[in-house]
Amino acid sequence: MRRADINSKLRDFAHSLSPTEIEQKFVSKVYGSLQEMLGNTNCIQIGSYPRYTATTPIHDLDILYVLGDWPQQGDLQDPDKILSDAAGLIQQNYKNFCPDNYTFTVGIQNHSVVVTFSGARNFVVDVVPCYSFGQNSYGQPMYKVPQIIKQRDRAKRRAEEWNPTDKNQWISSDPRGYIKQAENVGINADFRKAVKIVKFWKKTLRELDGGLKLKSFHLEQVITRQFQANMNLDLLQGIFDFFLHLPDTISNPDIIEDRAQAGKYIDDYLKDLTDAQKQILEQARDNVLVSLEEITEGSSAEQIFTAATYARNPDERFMFDEAVVMCNDPDSDLSEIRCDDQVNRRVARSSTHSTNDEKLYFKLQISIRSGYQYYWKVKNSNKLAPDKRRGDITLGRTKNYPETTRYEGLHYVECYAVNNQNECESRSRHNVSIGDS
Repeated sequence: MRRADINSKLRDFAHSLSPTEIEQKFVSKVYGSLQEMLGNTNCIQIGSYPRYTATTPIHDLDILYVLGDWPQQGDLQDPDKILSDAAGLIQQNYKNFCPDNYTFTVGIQNHSVVVTFSGARNFVVDVVPCYSFGQNSYGQPMYKVPQIIKQRDRAKRRAEEWNPTDKNQWISSDPRGYIKQAENVGINADFRKAVKIVKFWKKTLRELDGGLKLKSFHLEQVITRQFQANMNLDLLQGIFDFFLHLPDTISNPDIIEDRAQAGKYIDDYLKDLTDAQKQILEQARDNVLVSLEEITEGSSAEQIFTAATYARNPDERFMFDEAVVMCNDPDSDLSEIRCDDQVNRRVARSSTHSTNDEKLYFKLQISIRSGYQYYWKVKNSNKLAPDKRRGDITLGRTKNYPETTRYEGLHYVECYAVNNQNECESRSRHNVSIGDS
């Protein structure tokens, strides 16, 4: 498929992942009702929804509840009390603002008050009490939010005397900085589309390993960095680059520092991935990239990005291993591969040979074009023993020149014309049948 056609298919898929109009209206209604109760100027939407990177179905919303400026040292209150007071306020007063036909419950967890809605849809809002302090790199306020409190330690902490000089139980946060960052990168509309597609893939990973929990925000930040480095990326290249470098991403934690907390990294959780989980992720990554190499007009983008594993043969290589994007232009045909046998006899495009070690010379029937590199792949039958299946890719000509007809089966030779943009414009295949296969 042409690059433009592949991008069109991917963009259509990304659009289908966006929150629906019904979901957007519901979110607006819920947010508006909480604003009305808590004060319009005190509430700020944060998280993926205002960054426009949320996907359907949308189940939750994050809201900052700004209590005022960061208090002087002696005036700081116990975060437990802050959370309890905010929960009590919502519990007592929100019933007059809750959307019709919905019921709600209020709880406290981690650093937020959790409002859970039940009705036509289940929905959760995390209301995060906070104080504003300082400014981020965009000149916006940053915030102090209650430190995450482990439930098992809560009773112990409450039994101890609160020390108002201890500010370590509050953490710095810069959610508006991340929203502004996404707004800036979002000048390229393909940025948010790439994030949504990767989030879809991440969700489907649960089917491969229920304990494999990559964090959506981390993956979004990886893609953000890609587009910051090159604002001219299109959707295909953005998706390709993300999966191409995924093995390095998961193997190198502590790369992306939190905007508000020096020395804290949003990707530190990668240290907990097991070797088995990393292997699953690499095989799932291979499955996406192999599928993109073989994409056609009839391919389903949803199927391509539904996580599945691809177990490679030991010596198998693909063009993505050369960092080459496959987007073949049918109007730029590579033409047929020419195959000459040992007596220099022209052989048909799909040829049959005996297993008597004939020598086969594979060539192109076109003149080599300036500015292009030509890669060759030889793939033997998967019915052979793994160490004989090959799949090697070499530049200029096939790895063995000549090749031989030693192994029985259905094999093929492919050639790829790669331009100076590291993009495969065209490819050609020669099928080879050896023996009685």
